[in-house]
Amino acid sequence: MKRERIERLATDVAAGELNEDAEALFNAYLAEHPQAKKWADQMLSIYKKTQTAISEKTSRANKTAETASICSKAIGWVKWPSVGRSAAILAFGILIGFTAAHWGTTGKTTEIAQMEPTPGPGPVKTVSDLKEKYAGTFWGDKMLVLLERRPAQQYKADFHDVSLWDKYRQYIKEKRYE
Repeated sequence: MKRERIERLATDVAAGELNEDAEALFNAYLAEHPQAKKWADQMLSIYKKTQTAISEKTSRANKTAETASICSKAIGWVKWPSVGRSAAILAFGILIGFTAAHWGTTGKTTEIAQMEPTPGPGPVKTVSDLKEKYAGTFWGDKMLVLLERRPAQQYKADFHDVSLWDKYRQYIKEKRYE
């Protein structure tokens, strides 16, 4: 058997979890194998040390739990100095806030901004007026080309009426034959 299995069985024997037949077979195996007997004895000593340490700790915990006193303070008891300090800080903060807010505005009147009416719309310029003014300059020529272009010219292309749906159908046909 491997060492891990022997250590587990030794722990089970020490805890009393094995039945009598299994324990007898384990002791017979240990009698025939001295190395396994050493491993089992080590586990038994570790188990006993652990059990005594646990029992000491729990017995100490039980003693301290019995002697623990109940708090004699009332449930509604409040630390009044800390409440007073917090209230003073809050009042001081409010005082600073009010004085800072009114510091620059005392004794001064604020001016009301009034919008002045804009002049009416200017004369409408036609394309011929713009041509006279901007013709011959780089950006002027670009602007005039955009103004003269008709909306129908914008969408003409040499795609021979190929729609997205036709492209998708063609893609599916090609995919099918791969």
